[in-house]
Amino acid sequence: MPEDLSKYKDTFLSEAKEHVSSMEKSLLKLEKKPAKTEFLNTIFREAHTLKSMAATMEYNNIAKLCHAIEDVLDAIKKKKIKPDKCIDILFECVDGLQSSLKEISTDADELDTSALVQKLQALIAKKETTDDHVDKSAIPEVTKVESIKVKIERLDLLMNLAEELLINRMTLDSVKKDLQNPELTAAVDTLGRLVSDLQYNVMQSRLVPIGFVFDRFPRMVRDLAKSQKKQVNLELIGSDIELDRVVIDEIGESLVHLLRNAVDHGIDTPEARKKAGKPAQGTITVTAKRTKGFAIVEVTDDGQGLNLEEIKKTAAKGQILSPQATTEELMHSIFFGVSTTRQVTAVSGRGFGLNIVKNKIDSLGGAVRVESQHGKGTTFIMEIPLTLAIIKALFVEVGSKNYAIPLANIERLVTVNKEDVKGMLNYEAIVLNDEDIPVTRLDVLFDIPSLGLQGQPIAIVRKGQEKLGLAVDAFLTTQEIVIKPLNKLVRENRYFSGSTIIGSGEVVLILDVANLMLTKRTHSVEYVANRE
Repeated sequence: MPEDLSKYKDTFLSEAKEHVSSMEKSLLKLEKKPAKTEFLNTIFREAHTLKSMAATMEYNNIAKLCHAIEDVLDAIKKKKIKPDKCIDILFECVDGLQSSLKEISTDADELDTSALVQKLQALIAKKETTDDHVDKSAIPEVTKVESIKVKIERLDLLMNLAEELLINRMTLDSVKKDLQNPELTAAVDTLGRLVSDLQYNVMQSRLVPIGFVFDRFPRMVRDLAKSQKKQVNLELIGSDIELDRVVIDEIGESLVHLLRNAVDHGIDTPEARKKAGKPAQGTITVTAKRTKGFAIVEVTDDGQGLNLEEIKKTAAKGQILSPQATTEELMHSIFFGVSTTRQVTAVSGRGFGLNIVKNKIDSLGGAVRVESQHGKGTTFIMEIPLTLAIIKALFVEVGSKNYAIPLANIERLVTVNKEDVKGMLNYEAIVLNDEDIPVTRLDVLFDIPSLGLQGQPIAIVRKGQEKLGLAVDAFLTTQEIVIKPLNKLVRENRYFSGSTIIGSGEVVLILDVANLMLTKRTHSVEYVANRE
């Protein structure tokens, strides 16, 4: 590439990826509704634009492939070729364009596309005499620029600066309280509002629609279903729900495993579905929605559902569960390697995929659970924090130390008489609204001398459907905190998920609610899994 064009390379790659992604989405729609010319027109428009861009940047192989795609699409328009005869080859071309762009992004040469061009040309029985240089698209109207592309690194830098400002604001708040100067108080309060506004807007700029992850799934599910001779319709709901881009990056792999599992094990063959009185085509639905502090992402299939008897046999054989395991524990065991699949495929079958999903979601401070009815289908429900950088937390005191609990995990705060904390068979518990809630005493857990309080403060925390009471010495304040990674020594203690620095400069550890939940279990699958 000439040196004078290299400065436009990043812009070209960014826009080219969007055009190819749009082509792929429209191609998936065209496959389902071949008569819809609007899908055909969209693919043609994207291919034509990409051809012009690539030619300008002197990526001639991409330009030639796009031109050949145009020729085939034109032949479809003129009813010389049926869409179903060329869908698979057009998908190959999309893959080829994506691979070529990936090579260019690593400073390598673009890929040779001549084999794909020949395949496309072979589809056309009669060569069309078209002028390659005629621009068939309308001249676009000049519009005002309303948005620009910003590199992720710059957003990360802005977030780091916002975090540092937040920590320094906490320091100034402490100084303000000590000095009691009206002018200083007013200035610090104004600064606090500005820092909050800055932090909010920086976080908003990092939000990405979950559709960025969803967009890759229709093609993946289509290819998986076709390879297994299954008919699967994928429905995506809530693509516009926005999450921090770090969260988006992290959940993609989990969704891939859940969708593979749904296609491979959930949805049955058309023949088996008909015998069961179901439509030949199965349906997988991915739904995203927001709730207090969390995003809920559900993956539902209308397939076979979980066979609890088979799971029980497999779990008992591997000594993973006790014979008295509850239905909830049986279903939860599939996240720990319990697989009833008799055949291992290239997609799944060894039981590792769901374990990867659980570990990933746990590491994000989220939770995952499964609901299923045998013969009717299965739903996996992931609860994921909206952001991983700045959160609201409650500070509590245990002994002489302070700890932080993410506010999104707290259901309620109560103070009970010490006589109301009852000893159960394997743990202590309190009764609230006719519900037994297990209690973990943090002073005992952290080997801190007990104060023997008459009125016991307890924070009721929730993770998914589970609840746990955390007994502390005192509730302090709530405030926004910046999550920092743990050092190596503390990281080995599974009760902490991170740390934060408060205005005094003190480092406060953030409690890991997911792992604290395990302290109330003695015979559950988590304890068995963690023994090794």
